[in-house]
Amino acid sequence: MKPLTWSLLPVAFAFCLHSSTAAPPVEKPPDVGVTRGICVVLGDPKCDLAIKLAKQTELLVYVQLPDAGVAERARWRVDAAGLCGTRVLVESGPIAKLHLADNIADALVAVGDAAAMPETEALRVLRPQAVARLGGKKLVKPVPAGVDDWSHYYHSPDNNPLSRDTVARAPYLTQFLAEPRYAPLPQVAVASGGRVFKAFGHIAFKEREEPWLDTLAAFNGYNGTLLWRREIPPALMVHRSTLIATPTVVYFGDDKSCKILDAATGKLRGEIAPPAKTAGGTFWKWMALEGGVLYALIGEQEERDPVIRAKRETHGWPWNPLSPGYNKPEHSWGFGQTLLAIDPKTKKVLWRHRETEPMDSRALCMKSGRIFAFRFGSYLTCLDAKTGKEQWRKTKDNATALFNALGEYLPRQDWRTNWRTTAYLRCSDKALYFAGPPVSRLLAVSAEDGSMLWEHPYNNYQLVICDDGLYGLSGQIDQDPTRKFDLLTGKILAEIPLGRRACSRVTGSADAIFCRAGEGSTRLDRASNHPQLISPMRAQCHDGVTIGNGLLYWWPSTCDCNLTLYGITCLGPAGNFDFNRKAVESERLERFSASDDKFAAFDESPDDWPAFRANNSATVTTSATIPTAPHCKWQDDPAAPFTPTAPTTAGDLVFYGGSDGIVRALSATTGKLRWKGYTCGDVRYPPTIWQGRAFVGSGDGYVYCFDAAMGRPLWRFRAAPVERRIPVYGSLQSTWPVASGVLVVDGVAYVAAGIVNYDGTHVYALDAATGRIKWQNNTSGHLDAEARTGVSAQGHMMVVAGKLYLAGGNAVSPAIYDIADGRCLNNPAVMHQVSKNNVPGSVSPRGSELYRLGNEVRVGGKPLYAHPKYAVYDNTVVNKTLLAAAGDRAIAWVNSSALMGFARNDLPTITEKILSSWGNPRLPALAPLWANKCKDIIALAVAPNAVVIAKPSELVAHDLQDGKVLWTQPLQAPPVPWGLAINRDGRIIITLEGGQVACFGTLKR
Repeated sequence: MKPLTWSLLPVAFAFCLHSSTAAPPVEKPPDVGVTRGICVVLGDPKCDLAIKLAKQTELLVYVQLPDAGVAERARWRVDAAGLCGTRVLVESGPIAKLHLADNIADALVAVGDAAAMPETEALRVLRPQAVARLGGKKLVKPVPAGVDDWSHYYHSPDNNPLSRDTVARAPYLTQFLAEPRYAPLPQVAVASGGRVFKAFGHIAFKEREEPWLDTLAAFNGYNGTLLWRREIPPALMVHRSTLIATPTVVYFGDDKSCKILDAATGKLRGEIAPPAKTAGGTFWKWMALEGGVLYALIGEQEERDPVIRAKRETHGWPWNPLSPGYNKPEHSWGFGQTLLAIDPKTKKVLWRHRETEPMDSRALCMKSGRIFAFRFGSYLTCLDAKTGKEQWRKTKDNATALFNALGEYLPRQDWRTNWRTTAYLRCSDKALYFAGPPVSRLLAVSAEDGSMLWEHPYNNYQLVICDDGLYGLSGQIDQDPTRKFDLLTGKILAEIPLGRRACSRVTGSADAIFCRAGEGSTRLDRASNHPQLISPMRAQCHDGVTIGNGLLYWWPSTCDCNLTLYGITCLGPAGNFDFNRKAVESERLERFSASDDKFAAFDESPDDWPAFRANNSATVTTSATIPTAPHCKWQDDPAAPFTPTAPTTAGDLVFYGGSDGIVRALSATTGKLRWKGYTCGDVRYPPTIWQGRAFVGSGDGYVYCFDAAMGRPLWRFRAAPVERRIPVYGSLQSTWPVASGVLVVDGVAYVAAGIVNYDGTHVYALDAATGRIKWQNNTSGHLDAEARTGVSAQGHMMVVAGKLYLAGGNAVSPAIYDIADGRCLNNPAVMHQVSKNNVPGSVSPRGSELYRLGNEVRVGGKPLYAHPKYAVYDNTVVNKTLLAAAGDRAIAWVNSSALMGFARNDLPTITEKILSSWGNPRLPALAPLWANKCKDIIALAVAPNAVVIAKPSELVAHDLQDGKVLWTQPLQAPPVPWGLAINRDGRIIITLEGGQVACFGTLKR
């Protein structure tokens, strides 16, 4: 590839340093039809239209310009407007091939020459039903054939959790990651018309779930944008079929009526409230929609739980007490005597059926014009949905064998057998199937006349009815395998050595069955009956995996289980995508300088802090002495807030990146900006400085090399296999961001690109001077090729004893590579561990931080994609130890709770003890010279005379010899994790939430 010409760079950097001119005003932008979501703007070289849209709406605006120099100048304008990387993202690339994933954008506007772009490309990036305006031409993206709704809480009124979506097939690529990352229990999800709707319940075990208590919300099903949210009555039990989605309206039944909500806006269109005398009350217990008719079980008011705010700060949550309603001896939710058929347009009651003994809504289902209702020990009946007339009825008197087989109601509920609110009756056109916590066996009954068809004695199945058989997923507490039965005879067609983990719901797609794995999720491939591990996220307790809109959705949970993805995780079909695509240097490497050695001289010293956590071993140590009486020498406040990385320092410069994609260099003496460099994605780790160069990995999938003194770009390398941007918690990132940072050892720059293993993980060794490829590994994400499971790129890197280590997520971590050729040295068997009853899983620690102890490397700390402001309560996250040595002292920060000082000569013994107790909540039997409790440390640095720690509101220095406090300094905002560095002059640099940078040093007299 020819070197890119940067003839305007001197002008460019003058602008970066001195210009504060905002973009000139423009005419009112065109109406793009949406105010939230993602809008693509093409043919707007000055970004006037993009800036206007960002300021007047809540849109995230994506701009792609063919000329790299024009794109760079556009970034300066967007930066001057305070929108760079956060609200407006500018990239360079041909208009004929946009850098966005399929079905992502909510609108596209192309003006000028860009209006002649290929219509197929505009439609590719638009979500279905979105609009592109190519000059004066309007295009509407059609809904693809084969997509399905998940309209009821078990997909359809038949309670069979099987999607008929033929688009959402394996293999998968991530479509988006979205908030909320944590949510209360219970939950219900439905999907229709390109949207997904969630009802969040009344139980928040931890404070992080409380913002979503008692909430009904709608999200864009293709990019995760929150469309609307509204409160629902407090402590209403939502885990039942009282939420139904259609492309235009959402029906939500509560304690007073059925609300008819506009699906796009959430606004109330009307209410359905039959007279209480007719309905037997006003509380909606169950709903179904079939053939344009709304069917409802309505009854008296129910005893309500309190809204629970438990504020737990420990792992997991208790089944008992879960809530008063869930834990009372008798189940009291969802019973009603009156079943109605209602015309939702006129709100007229079409017919009414009443039972003397209340129907159990967990055993109400309907299909093909028939409704089936059941009550333990009393009746099983079939109603004609058009007339409400009874077609057949079974009771103890006329079907003794049937009711004896069903047995007595079992008041079971726990992690082994599932929730008490779980539906336990499903139906097809030909049969009814009983299975669930209250039922003592699997029982099949004829839908035609209620006669018994067959039974199986195992009592802990979760069922999915498929065309080729009935799948019964076995529980983990038992020895029974998962079985596939003939639908009408009960003949066992297959026995699969697989159990489901704990309480999450089982759901099915066109090609797979999903349930919870040991940790993560199990995908049971229906063609081969082979279970496959999807490690990063777990099927949520009440919903499982929802399949609709041509996509698959994993939902936010309250749990701290061994996950690395949180919140709403959406996967789409990958088709024939080449996950192991090798990099061709001529296609990936861009060099901006004809010579590799012609750049400004830069003074470097062994006393610098040139890498994340100080050095290539991440020891947070410096040979510089910190001041004994510091003061704040300067503070840099950003024009617009962003999240900065930790800082690095070399010479007289302080370097850091940020969530806005900008790399900054400040003078360590004055705090003044020396240069800016732009990337097109979130920068998570700070620049690494080596021989006058500054290296950074970006969320756009590229590695950048800048001249450290002046900021001139020298080269960039695309580590991502293709250009494919997706929404990641509110920003647009590559599916393969360089989220590992850049590690430079002996002239080689090591980087890893990816988010999660199933998308593929790409690890490279590059010549640090030129960017040329020395080796690459494009297969370690799929060490298990069938399941596409392996290493994820979810933390930083370290080289120890000739091996490259990477924090690799929860399936394989740390990942280990031969430094000579990049061969992955991990044993794939770690991903094939099974617990009781063949529940698959992996138990690798999922933290983003590496710790060196002697020649061993351990993983700990918060997962990279956990919420930055909320704790993850788990031993593998919290229980970690950083060891550092300075002068005659060794320092240990143990289990995030204690700071200890030892004689340096004791380091080998300390290391051995810590290794033997790694991940244990109990502190090892150590004998420190001094110890301080310090639970709230966010960052620390160790100097020859002191340990400096950063807390949420202050900076504290402890004497290295005795641990006594030397001084404290207040902070205006909390520091970012590890956001502390010491420069060669002993100045303390700290980066704070919101983008502030502060420098503390000795006051000159």
